[in-house]
Amino acid sequence: MTYILSGFRTPKPGKAKDLINASVDFYKSNNLAGMVTVNSEMPSVNTHRLVADADSIESLHDAFELGTIPGQETLAGLESLTTSGTRYIIRERIAPLGADFAPNDDPKYMLRIILDAKVGLGPELLDVVLSNHERLGGPVNVTAKAGSLQRIILYRPLAHFSDVTKARDVNQAIAGMKQQGMVSWNHLCESVERRVGRIAYMKRST
Repeated sequence: MTYILSGFRTPKPGKAKDLINASVDFYKSNNLAGMVTVNSEMPSVNTHRLVADADSIESLHDAFELGTIPGQETLAGLESLTTSGTRYIIRERIAPLGADFAPNDDPKYMLRIILDAKVGLGPELLDVVLSNHERLGGPVNVTAKAGSLQRIILYRPLAHFSDVTKARDVNQAIAGMKQQGMVSWNHLCESVERRVGRIAYMKRST
């Protein structure tokens, strides 16, 4: 099972560009596979690091406690640029993006669909999500917070902002997916939110 360690940082006023640059420099200097994304609406600068397995997650936890994380001083510099420190989340990558849905050009944006399940309905929601994922050929990556199915996040890289589904095309897109056998998950969700973030850095795992 592959994991994703995400860090969410809100920049201090006037420090957004500094935080973006420092986050990218941290990933580049440590040759880390993953992404730095920027959400200008919130605003936030987010890092997403691929971790191979549960043992590797545990090793990261041990290193945090011992203060031996590579680039510890750089991480402290990132904290100094934020309003309230970093919020970390570990997610499991449950199902991958299908090859047919990967962008031909280098991706510049990341589309996320955040599904918050109604109380007690997380397992049912995941069943529907995975069923749709298989029927549609894997149009997104499917992830969930480690140890919880309360929030399921679907994400997909996009080459250009024009690839984001237009509001006027949503009904047509939904109708097309239903023809392929997609089942609605709305009755299982407390909320459904779409977010589009800019990719500032990406390095695929080797």
